[in-house]
Amino acid sequence: MSKAIGKDGMILLLSFAAACTTVIAGILHITMAPRSLSHDVGQRILFLVGGVLQVFWAVPVIKRWGKVWQIIGIAGTAVFTILYFTSRLHLLPEGNMQGGIPQGNMPPGNFTREGISEGNFSREVPRGPQGGLGIIGGSALPIELCQIAFIVLYSIQSVIISRKRKASR
Repeated sequence: MSKAIGKDGMILLLSFAAACTTVIAGILHITMAPRSLSHDVGQRILFLVGGVLQVFWAVPVIKRWGKVWQIIGIAGTAVFTILYFTSRLHLLPEGNMQGGIPQGNMPPGNFTREGISEGNFSREVPRGPQGGLGIIGGSALPIELCQIAFIVLYSIQSVIISRKRKASR
């Protein structure tokens, strides 16, 4: 009997921890949407919709809606994390494919692959002391750490729930 209570307590603790990590990542993504100076509407929509979905995802995590929801939550967060890392490795196409600033209409200044080095425009999310995220060295790493923590915690919770259900049969 005490093992069942212990596992329920562990599941509850994992539920709240996973919900907190996804809510934190979601709020950070939502705050990135209007701050993005990339002029890429697709990127803003991705941050906004992804952030709202991550905040919403606390509900199925805490209420334990079932295996399908667990798979969708883990897979969706993994895709969001992979998108971040592929963008950092420059594996995603750049240019005007998603509504970026066309090269011919760029403001005057020195241009680099990473964005514009002078002026008020940037292809990157604003970071650092200029009012950007500025967390842990001025990178979006805390969001990715929250997402990875969510995947790990939610996966552990899913395994414990699955084993508990098998044991009760």
